[in-house]
Amino acid sequence: MGTALVKALLARGHEVYGLTPSAEAAQHVRRIGAVPVMGDLLERGQWQDVAAAEWVFHVPPLLTCRRRVSRRAAASITQTRVLMDTHLLDALGAGGTRRIVYVADASVYGATGPRPITEDQPPRPSARGRCLTAPLDRVDGYIASGLPIVTAFPGWVYGNGSWFRERVIQPVMGDRPVLQIGAAAPWVSPIHVEDCARALVHLAEHGKVGGRYFLVNNDPIRLHEFATTFARLANRPLRVRRVPGLLARFAVGPVLADDFRADAVFSNIRLRGIGFRFMYPTLEAGLQQVLETLHA
Repeated sequence: MGTALVKALLARGHEVYGLTPSAEAAQHVRRIGAVPVMGDLLERGQWQDVAAAEWVFHVPPLLTCRRRVSRRAAASITQTRVLMDTHLLDALGAGGTRRIVYVADASVYGATGPRPITEDQPPRPSARGRCLTAPLDRVDGYIASGLPIVTAFPGWVYGNGSWFRERVIQPVMGDRPVLQIGAAAPWVSPIHVEDCARALVHLAEHGKVGGRYFLVNNDPIRLHEFATTFARLANRPLRVRRVPGLLARFAVGPVLADDFRADAVFSNIRLRGIGFRFMYPTLEAGLQQVLETLHA
């Protein structure tokens, strides 16, 4: 998501700075055309002096764990996210930033059922979502203090990278089985990574301060449709290895297990209401683009 966001900003003529914790990561930031700033969200440092910009996008890494979600593990995840938020948002408190786009985790809304919910629905967090509810509550405090924060909740972000490349592209193209959790796949709301990046930029321009926005495309899908649609468009056979739902925690880790078993369906009516238009409004359109990148 971060790489796609940098490319979307550069395409609009912006000068982009990216916080990076290592020399290797800094080289990647330079390769895609941005200016690296050495630092780590988990530690205070000189990077905080240059954090202020016209727009600031807070896209922290997804926090997961593969051990049992004990109270101590959950508290550690919460503390880590709070620390990252604090180091960045405190540094922006006295600056002239026009908009801060804070990327949150839609798991704080928990299982939704098969019908799309809006951002006003009371959250019912999943296991991972419970770890991130307290940090999100603290963001409300920063908004009340005057920081111009807009909060984004991406759905299932897919593209030629990350989980989609590992769990769908590589197995299908390599004639290996795709993992499927449980007998009945949940309903989920996807979004192509380039649309997600463009939506984040759109929120910086048009999002309402204090507003929450789901970043998802028009059509919810069954989770297994990621693999079946990709295999069909790629003209490849689909092999599936089914894992019983009760064993999901061993296959994908206890924190992510809920996400592979529960419906997570969100409405994009608020995002479309501020004028956003999708390049890839359906899964099929988005996966056609992914295939084009593989053959480029």
